[in-house]
Amino acid sequence: MARETPGARRRRRRENLTGWLYVSPAALILGLFSIFPVAYAFYVSLHDWRMVKGDFVGFQNYAEALGKDPAFGKSLLATVYYVVGTVPVGLLLGLLIANLLAAKIRGRGFYRTVYFLPYVTSVVAAAAVWLWMLYPAPAEWGLANSVMTSLGLPPQYWVEESTGVFRLLGEHFGAAVPGWAAGPSLSLVCVMFFSIWQSLGFEVVVLLAALTNVPKEIYEAAAVDGATGWRRLRHITIPLISPTLFFLSIVSTIRAFRVFNQVYIMASKEASGTADTVTVYIFKTFYVGGRVGYGSATAMILFLIILAVTLFQMRLLGARAHY
Repeated sequence: MARETPGARRRRRRENLTGWLYVSPAALILGLFSIFPVAYAFYVSLHDWRMVKGDFVGFQNYAEALGKDPAFGKSLLATVYYVVGTVPVGLLLGLLIANLLAAKIRGRGFYRTVYFLPYVTSVVAAAAVWLWMLYPAPAEWGLANSVMTSLGLPPQYWVEESTGVFRLLGEHFGAAVPGWAAGPSLSLVCVMFFSIWQSLGFEVVVLLAALTNVPKEIYEAAAVDGATGWRRLRHITIPLISPTLFFLSIVSTIRAFRVFNQVYIMASKEASGTADTVTVYIFKTFYVGGRVGYGSATAMILFLIILAVTLFQMRLLGARAHY
């Protein structure tokens, strides 16, 4: 093996130094605003930290959150309901609408704008409008209750209802539903509907970009072989845009686990916390309860859950994405 000359060694060092100089701004920003906050939050979670730093308690805060705090378990269950109820539905609706908007129809640009508007609208303003539409019973002047009464159905409490939707349906049809099958509260379901409506534009735009990159020759060849409609969508469109679907599934799942604004605005106190997700619980633990150390522990648990789910998605779905 040839020995490296002094000139080549100096050149290699100069190239390494140049590379580090280029990446140092990004590395500094990543370290200050991503790595350091996570590390410091973990440090805080190991203490009985309230307004000021307290005693070192180790993993006691974690043990309390996972075994002795039913409120945290309740918020974690609400978060799971929210993720399961919004991510698959949002991806499915986004794919169907994007597939329709990719076709040559009159007013296609207008429809694309209409579907994207909710995503760029202020969440606070949009949630306020939805709260008016979902004004709870006994008032009947809210849009949702007006529709219910016009159909001969009883008005609902909507965002104030803490009963599970499956139990409500069972009561309406005279069927007994056990507690474990009650499902998410009606309050949480209202927030889920709002979230699907608000974020749908993002999925539609991203999927539209993927659909426009599919070569038309493939569709023409498939049409010659008789593949149309559902067969074309299943065997051609979905495999060719699978990397985009894989990306959206990960991004949407992370966003769903971290949801805060719409839950904090729409979920009513009368719902008894059945619509409070983990992020809302962390916020209340920090700023209402003043338990900074315990709140940091619950935040770290949420971080680990998101990390585990993301790794699971990458392992399960990543191999099925065709690049």
